[in-house]
Amino acid sequence: MSGYSGGEPQPQPAGPSRPDHRRGIAASTLLVAFVGLASYGLIASGVDSAGTASASRAAAQAVLRPTAAASARSAPAVSSPASGGPSPAPAEPARALEVAAATAYGPDGVTDGDHPNLVPGIINGGDGQAWHSSWYATPEFGNLQSGTGLLFDMGKTVTVSSVRLVLGSPVGADIQVQVENTVLPAELPVAASASDVGGTVLLRLSTPATGRYVLVWFTRLPPNSNGENQVDVYSATVYGT
Repeated sequence: MSGYSGGEPQPQPAGPSRPDHRRGIAASTLLVAFVGLASYGLIASGVDSAGTASASRAAAQAVLRPTAAASARSAPAVSSPASGGPSPAPAEPARALEVAAATAYGPDGVTDGDHPNLVPGIINGGDGQAWHSSWYATPEFGNLQSGTGLLFDMGKTVTVSSVRLVLGSPVGADIQVQVENTVLPAELPVAASASDVGGTVLLRLSTPATGRYVLVWFTRLPPNSNGENQVDVYSATVYGT
């Protein structure tokens, strides 16, 4: 008989296992590839971020530049607060005014003035003939009256700034100027005055006065060559606007 005992055959023991070199190589290759991809991703991300930031800055600058330029072009001009709006028109300069009519004037008005027929010769350039008052024993009219004068009718309302008189050379006259819209009483406010004068006299009003009539009133007389007191007027000019 054979040595078969009738039991099931026993498996043979396996030999010692060998490492699978192909799996190790594959895993290493995958790991290197992963690290490489990760590194490339980081680098690419950094480059992309830097490029995006640069592009964003460039775009912002491109937007800001035209905006600033447009703002500079469209900015409204700012006027100086010191200007205070339009400048006022300059005042009209004073000039010699035409006198419509002239007459002598006394304490009672035009009815008792001295030598009224001579007054027209001293206005608007004159005709070479002077006006003179009556003569009196004293500079104060011999205490007979308060004064004597000349009344100029300007023909319309004017603004008077000064009156120029050419008198005789002796000094000693006292003069007042009054301006009003009616024929003047002697007690009107005095607009200008001069004392102890002779020759050419400019009576300048401290404040221009408005009216139609100008009265030149003598309250004191200079001496004449005969030892009397009398005033001579060679020309009279009213200045204003």
